[in-house]
Amino acid sequence: MKRLLVILSLLIGMIGLSACQQQTQRTTSTNRHSSQSQSTKTKSKKAESNKTQSSTDDQQVGQRITVTINGHQLSAHLNRSSAAKAFARELPTTLSFRDYADFPEKIADLHHALPTTGMPSGHAGNQGAIGYWSPDQRVVFYWGTESYYEGIHIIGHFDSQNYRQVIKNMGNHVRVRIARSQS
Repeated sequence: MKRLLVILSLLIGMIGLSACQQQTQRTTSTNRHSSQSQSTKTKSKKAESNKTQSSTDDQQVGQRITVTINGHQLSAHLNRSSAAKAFARELPTTLSFRDYADFPEKIADLHHALPTTGMPSGHAGNQGAIGYWSPDQRVVFYWGTESYYEGIHIIGHFDSQNYRQVIKNMGNHVRVRIARSQS
């Protein structure tokens, strides 16, 4: 009888621990861009007030660029933000893009910071946007829409109609050339 109670107690304890582990895994899988910095990823109530300013920034066309992915040339533009201007000075460049978890985006490590002076502290990654994820110094191509996060800075937008299909299906660890447009 005592053995049965001990075995039952152990089973109940293991089931409880299993449920805790599953909850932890779900919480962990929903965290975004969790490499070095966790503190800047909090959603903010400033999202609504920043949307207007971000939309205005994104509509201002600055440098026109050509993004070449697996032989497909996509037209795009960078906006007039401080980060976009700094990135434009680095062109042409080739970056290695990859999937990020199950998010509707492709990311590439930039390995250095871009200035974000005068930019909103966060943004939603909208379809077709070209972003800069400042906490991990990454360039991001959004083929779908991502929620608002502190640290997302929109630096441009794709103009080609087929951008979504090309980016979504480009594969992993693909070298992408980004250059100033000739036109």
